[in-house]
Amino acid sequence: MLKILHFSDAHLDVPHTAADLDAAEVRRAELRSAFSSMMLYIRQNGVRLVLIAGDLFDHAFLTRETTSLLVREFASVPDCHFVISPGNRDYYAEDSVWAKTAFSKNVHIFRSPTPACFPLDDIGVQVWGFAHVSPDMGSYAPLAHLELAEKPANLRRIFCGHAAVVSEGTALPPELTESGTPPTVTKEQLSRLGFDYAALGYAHTSDGIRRVGSSGASTGSGAGKWTYFGYSGCLVGRGYDECGARGAVCGTFADDGSFSVRRLRIAKRHYEVLCIDFTDSGVKSTADVQTVLRHAAEEAAENGIRLDADAMVRVECTGALPPDVRVTNEALTAAIPGTAGMELCDRTTAAAEHILSADATLRGAYYRELAAALADKDEDMRIVAGEALRAGLAAMKTQR
Repeated sequence: MLKILHFSDAHLDVPHTAADLDAAEVRRAELRSAFSSMMLYIRQNGVRLVLIAGDLFDHAFLTRETTSLLVREFASVPDCHFVISPGNRDYYAEDSVWAKTAFSKNVHIFRSPTPACFPLDDIGVQVWGFAHVSPDMGSYAPLAHLELAEKPANLRRIFCGHAAVVSEGTALPPELTESGTPPTVTKEQLSRLGFDYAALGYAHTSDGIRRVGSSGASTGSGAGKWTYFGYSGCLVGRGYDECGARGAVCGTFADDGSFSVRRLRIAKRHYEVLCIDFTDSGVKSTADVQTVLRHAAEEAAENGIRLDADAMVRVECTGALPPDVRVTNEALTAAIPGTAGMELCDRTTAAAEHILSADATLRGAYYRELAAALADKDEDMRIVAGEALRAGLAAMKTQR
């Protein structure tokens, strides 16, 4: 039996924000803590092979303290191999940490864009991979021209790379090309070359570990040779665009040749987003708002979203509310208590036509002045007009 662990995109030392130095240092500490927690798991669970599929850190932010931590932690598990495929943020260069730091003998770093192999005979594994040697490798296909001999039955062949995976003849999804074009491998290449597992980085969100048959067929059941592949996702979520539990992939090659895999949650801190539409909610008071918020939190919990003491939660509110009713931070914390932090994004509008359109007082006149803006096609204009209506009505109420 062989236990492996696959992770990528840790981005050690990268701050959440450069504007707040204290917050940046807390962020760095959280990242280092998550990495150390993962190393503790490796030591305690007999992991023999760790596949690091790029962006372990960013060159621009890496500190000597974190470099020392990496050297110390890798050396602390001498019977575990660490295979590293540098990515676009921690790319290999002659003046990089990868080239200038004396890592222990159990650390194996790819140094060229040309695919190479580390034969790990003591665990019966070949690990193939490549290195980014610049921040932008363009439309590079590292496996396009690679040819390998037929794999012996008792050998496990693994690929490790900071690259996107596609099917032949298909384009990359837009979310993977927002910051450049990553190197690509295809499911058919991985299968043709006889890889048992492909540990991929680059995408910060994992869509699961999938498999492809020896003929290049899609996943399915039945006997036959399978190539398993997938992204681990980032080690730690860095914001509300990286929600939910984050961590690593744990895999086990059994002696009978079967392979099993599961997710390992690493970081305690996690980000969650709740989207609440107050349209047709029947809300008439602040108490009603709290009820809607509480029901939304209960529904989120039923869907596996943890709103616990480690959760940073953003609540995005849309829809129309009566002009004298608001979603407030006080209502939010009362309805969803006990989180690590709460952020309110209130984009509700003021629905007042049924109350004020025929009102003969100053309140009605004020509403009618804003009516066109309240119905504007531009959402931002509607929100600003709603704020003006609410503020004006509140001021009139206090002057009675």
